Amino acid sequence: MRLAVECGVEEIFTEPVNSRASGLKVTQEVLDTSGYFTEATAIAGIRQKRNWSRYVVRLINSVQQSVRTHTDIAKLRILLYPSGLAPEDEVRIRRDDAGVIWLGKDAAQPETNHA
Repeated sequence: MRLAVECGVEEIFTEPVNSRASGLKVTQEVLDTSGYFTEATAIAGIRQKRNWSRYVVRLINSVQQSVRTHTDIAKLRILLYPSGLAPEDEVRIRRDDAGVIWLGKDAAQPETNHA
């Protein structure tokens, strides 16, 4: 984040990895066959719906904290489809959804807090 700010970024975009796409499965397989068992296991975990939802909460919290430390949170854009989130994880994110752009048919929720 520090480097991005030093380069003068105007906006910062990120999004959680798509756990249903084939890219993670292929990445997991390549890591496993290459002997990177710890990394392959971590990716296998993210591919599970419950773990993916928790990963998203951690990702958003981490990125928000880093952006707040180094620049203006108004520059952050986190693209997020809430349909795969566990209900309690969606509630956690919506408590502080600064930078989150809610996508998809479930995106509109009246009680958001852009802290």
